[in-house]
Order: sequence, then structure tokens, then C-alpha cells
Amino acid sequence: MHGVVGRPSGSIESFKYSDAMKGAGLTWDEANLDKYLTDPKGTVPGNKMAFAGVKNEQARKDLIAFLKKNS
Repeated sequence: MHGVVGRPSGSIESFKYSDAMKGAGLTWDEANLDKYLTDPKGTVPGNKMAFAGVKNEQARKDLIAFLKKNS
């Protein structure tokens, strides 16, 4: 996840993304990260990654702050 903030979804060539993630057309900014972390399946329908999301708002904010710091 290093460098994810500001990166388009599904854009690392060496990673095998689902077609849904490659075609999502998202850029991982704070708003899109929050939306995805809240509801992964609703944000990127058809994504195959098994991830239930982060329901706790403060935990999402902390995670996004960490990702920004390491991007």
C-alpha cells in the first residue's frame, strides 16, 4: 500500500487486479479511500478482494493518515 494516495486504482502492472478494480476509474484520494474502506463491495462492485472494510470512522481516518504519510 506504500504510495497508494494519489495513484489510480488498478494501476500497478505487476499486480493481478480484478477487472472491476482495473476499470473502477478511481484515484485513491482521501475521499475515495474513505468511501472504499467504508464499503469496498459497494464502491467497486465485482471486486474479488475479500475485504469487509473498516466500519469505525476514527480507525478509517487513522488508516488514511498513515497511508498519506507513507505515499
